[in-house]
Amino acid sequence: MRNFYFIAFYDWLMLRANKMLLSCFALLVLFVAFALWTGQQRIAFHRTTLAKVKATEKRQLAEKRQLVADLEQSGKPFTGNSHRDPTEPNGAANSAANRYFSLAPAPLAVVAVGQSDLRAYYYKFGLHKKQALYHGEEIENASILYNGHFDLAFVITFLLPLLVIALTFNVVAGEKERSTLPLILASTTSLRSVALNKFVFRFALLSLFFSGLVVMGLAFFGVSIAQEAAGIAALLGITTAYKAFWFGLSFGINSQGKGSGFNAAVLVGGWLALLVVLPALLSVAANAYYPMPSRVELIAETREASEEAKKNGAQILAQYFEDHPELAAQASKPVDTKNFAASSLMVNLEVEKAIRPLEEKFEAQKDKQARLVAQWRFVSPAIFVQQMLENLAATGDAHYLDFEQQMQAAHAKYRAFFTQKIIKQEKMRAADYDQVPQSQYTNSPGLVRANRAGFWDTLWLLGAGFVAIIWGLLQVAPQKMAEPRWIEA
Repeated sequence: MRNFYFIAFYDWLMLRANKMLLSCFALLVLFVAFALWTGQQRIAFHRTTLAKVKATEKRQLAEKRQLVADLEQSGKPFTGNSHRDPTEPNGAANSAANRYFSLAPAPLAVVAVGQSDLRAYYYKFGLHKKQALYHGEEIENASILYNGHFDLAFVITFLLPLLVIALTFNVVAGEKERSTLPLILASTTSLRSVALNKFVFRFALLSLFFSGLVVMGLAFFGVSIAQEAAGIAALLGITTAYKAFWFGLSFGINSQGKGSGFNAAVLVGGWLALLVVLPALLSVAANAYYPMPSRVELIAETREASEEAKKNGAQILAQYFEDHPELAAQASKPVDTKNFAASSLMVNLEVEKAIRPLEEKFEAQKDKQARLVAQWRFVSPAIFVQQMLENLAATGDAHYLDFEQQMQAAHAKYRAFFTQKIIKQEKMRAADYDQVPQSQYTNSPGLVRANRAGFWDTLWLLGAGFVAIIWGLLQVAPQKMAEPRWIEA
């Protein structure tokens, strides 16, 4: 332990004298601050938008309900646009009684943008076909989506390893190049002890610095440290394991007794291969093995199905009444197969049914791609570290898939409520506005299992780093220290 304190103190003095490393730490502070600021701005925008959406929903529902109550009391008919008539279920569903289904950002969403810039986080319900739910009201700059957002996950995944490399590439080689290595080998302190102690000290220094920086940054940008203690602990655990992997890899390279230039080139080459090349190759392989169906084909199929359904709207409605005779019997008026609202509703349902096989192809291919990436994610730590950070921030594929599945179920309930009234040709009363189905997103148990899966990925990182350290220790075993590669500069 005394040797560790002595070596750590000596190493601390060397690090303080290295202005380049001090500049790297200063840049890390700026990068983390900027990443958290952009994340906080994005969350603030989402929350403001959702607050406006909820306020609009509440105000519009109250206004239309009051209008229908006034019409009931006066006995007068609605004189406005017939398509927006609040007394008709069709007008109410598509305008007056619109419900919104939304996904509020999690407190730790500042960590990773994930899929939040690509997928919708709120949907406006109506009687339109399901495909119309994917609105374009929040389209972003295409160049920003292509290049991605600068978030804390990017800093951790791509920039933090570069700082580890800058901090460790010459731990052993630097002693040799300064001609202090022969003195170390001549003392009672072994090279193995010196190298390992210096690595442990620098790992502890960077871990404490980065962890403190992240915690202070999260607190500064409004994240409750007490309420999110478990999530923050998981975040720090992931980053610590990731740093341990890169420290272990660097220790293994340093143990080869090569010069600083060789170590830096190999480590940067490893960074490029593990974080850029291999993920890109895996993505290419996934697209090649499981290509997505043509989106043009989906659009064309939707148009054809829509045109065909419109031509046969009356027949489709008549067939629907044949399949559901109980609805025809309960109708307040004789069945009219040319009723516009009912016919339009049946057309939308028929279009959904016609293009469902093609949608299933999209979903199946996408699922196969995701499974392939999940199976081979260990070829690059960047893949599963990014996935773990997105799961922690609740912005990953799993969360948005769960959100969209719940949204579709909620939309089905919403549409079923108005379908009954349209088919029965009932009017909307003021009391009916209080019965319009309203749903709220809740986390599914499957997401908890997805987060638990990240525990094994973290263990893999620690295990890989440990193996690299053991390999490095074997390279600096006492019986190998007399080799020229350890002494000759």
